[in-house]
Amino acid sequence: MHTTLNQDFKDANGNVLYTLSTVLNGDGKTPVVQTVGSTAPVGFNDDGSPIMPQVDEEKLLADQQSFMSRAITVQKVLSQSNGIDPSLVNMIGAENDSKNNT
Repeated sequence: MHTTLNQDFKDANGNVLYTLSTVLNGDGKTPVVQTVGSTAPVGFNDDGSPIMPQVDEEKLLADQQSFMSRAITVQKVLSQSNGIDPSLVNMIGAENDSKNNT
């Protein structure tokens, strides 16, 4: 069983700038978060060229960190309910270390 987290981030006009998503399995793994930017234009210039949404890189990084924090919290709860040490979630690859699987 798995849980999928998705969140759209929009500009002031309601246009989706990017979507963050992850799939959590409660297996002790550190979540992998995917960021997908919008490829839809928000308008067109007089010459017909598309106007693409502008992304604030600092806000994107802050949103990614906040989303990752939420994903880690949920992954820890799921892992613990599956009998896996939730502290493994914080260290990439720790769930593969044989001494952690005892």
